[in-house]
Amino acid sequence: MDNISNGKDELDLRIIYYKIKSLLLNLWGFLFYILLIVKKRWILLLTFCMLGAGLGVTLFFTSKPIYISTLTLTSSTLNNDFCSELINELQLFIEDDTPELLAKKLKIGMGTAKEIRKIEFDNFNEKLNKKYKEEDTVVLGLPFKIKVFALNNSIFDTLQTAFVNYLENNDYALKRKEIRKQNIQLLRKKLNDQIIELDSLKNVVATNLLPRGNISGFVFGQPLDPINVYKEAIALFQNDLDLNTQYILIDNIQIINPFSIRNKPASPRLVKSITTGAIAGFLLGMLTAFILAARRRTGSNI
Repeated sequence: MDNISNGKDELDLRIIYYKIKSLLLNLWGFLFYILLIVKKRWILLLTFCMLGAGLGVTLFFTSKPIYISTLTLTSSTLNNDFCSELINELQLFIEDDTPELLAKKLKIGMGTAKEIRKIEFDNFNEKLNKKYKEEDTVVLGLPFKIKVFALNNSIFDTLQTAFVNYLENNDYALKRKEIRKQNIQLLRKKLNDQIIELDSLKNVVATNLLPRGNISGFVFGQPLDPINVYKEAIALFQNDLDLNTQYILIDNIQIINPFSIRNKPASPRLVKSITTGAIAGFLLGMLTAFILAARRRTGSNI
C-alpha cells in the first residue's frame, strides 16, 4: 500500500511539474513574440506613442484645471456617520447636475456651486472609527475631512464658511446645541449658589478660629478644617471655569485645519498627460501590430 501511495504522489508531482513547465514555456514564448513584434513594428509603435503624447499635450491645454483642497473638522454633537450622510447628500446634487439645489443647501451663489466638481467625505483616523464601530459605540469629537474638487481655487474660503454653517445649523444639531446650553447654564447657576454658600461658611469658620489659653496655634471649637473649605471653594470655581469654556465653545462644528488655497491645479499635469498619452498610444500600437500580424498569418495560410 505504501508503494502504491508513493507512486501516486510521484505521479501527481510530475503532472504539476509539467504543467508549471508548460506554463513558463508558453509565457516565455508570448514574451518572445512581443519582442519580435516590437522589433519588427518599432516605427509603427513609435508613431503611435508620439501621437498619444501629442494628444496628451492637447488635452492638457484644453482641459479645465481642477484644484483640490481639504477641510478638517470635528463635531461635539454629530457623529461622523451622520456628518458623512450630510456631505454625501451634497455629492448627489453634483452627480445629478443640479447646482441650484447645491447652492440652496450650502447657501452659496449659483456661480460658486457650478465651480464644484466633487465633494468627498473621509474619516481622519479610519482605524479609530472602525474600532468604535466594531464596539458599537457612538463617540463624538472624532475629526473628519471634507475634500473638494473645484474649477476655481478662489471659492474655498466661501465653501469653508458654507460647510461649517451647513453642518452647524441643521435641525438635529441645533436642538442638541440648545439642550447643552440650557444644561450648562443650570449647572453654572447651581455651582454659583454653592460658591456663595461656601463664602458664607468661610466667614463663619474665620470668626470661630479663636485662640484657647496659652496654647500656641488655634484650637477649633468645632471639628471643621478650614483648609478643606478653601480647597472645595477653589474646586467649585475651577468647575465653573470649565463650564464657562464649554459655553464659549458651544458651537457644534470646530475647524481643525482650514482649506488651503493652492496656486497649482491638481490636474491636469503636463508630464502626467504626456506619459499617459504615450502609454495609451503604445498599447494601441501593440494592438494594431497584433492585428496586422494575425492578418498576415491568415493570408499566408490561404
